Amino acid sequence: MSEETKLPSYRLILHATDGSQVAERATRQALYLAKTTGAELVILHVVETSFAWYTGDFYQQIVDELRGFGEKVLEQALQIARAEGVEPRTMTVDGQSGTAIVRIAEREGADLIVMGALGRSMVEEALVGSISQYVVRHAPCPVLIVSSGRGSPLLGR
Repeated sequence: MSEETKLPSYRLILHATDGSQVAERATRQALYLAKTTGAELVILHVVETSFAWYTGDFYQQIVDELRGFGEKVLEQALQIARAEGVEPRTMTVDGQSGTAIVRIAEREGADLIVMGALGRSMVEEALVGSISQYVVRHAPCPVLIVSSGRGSPLLGR
């Protein structure tokens, strides 16, 4: 059987979360896949410090608050995982979400990235793109994007 025809095997699944409802849906997908494949699960939260630059004198205070929020996000995901009998590793990194997710996937040797698709307006999407689009284009492995389960009111499903 050639490499192209072999079914994939997952040794390490990287799950990126921002604490949103759609990210929680992605957490559950990542847990299911880790549990059924026996893969190690790494849950990642990226602290978007780039937004804090615009706060001037309040930069450090804002970054500290963002990091505190990230700790709560990871703790919530950890509780969900433990309830399902999975003991993941967690990590927080500072940076721009898309590039940080790709960098961690490369560094950790991820076989799969699982993340939620956050809805931006069509204008925002056109101007800045999306984190999930960036990750899909640059990731060193397959990417599973979990939707909110609702179609866009303008575009349908």
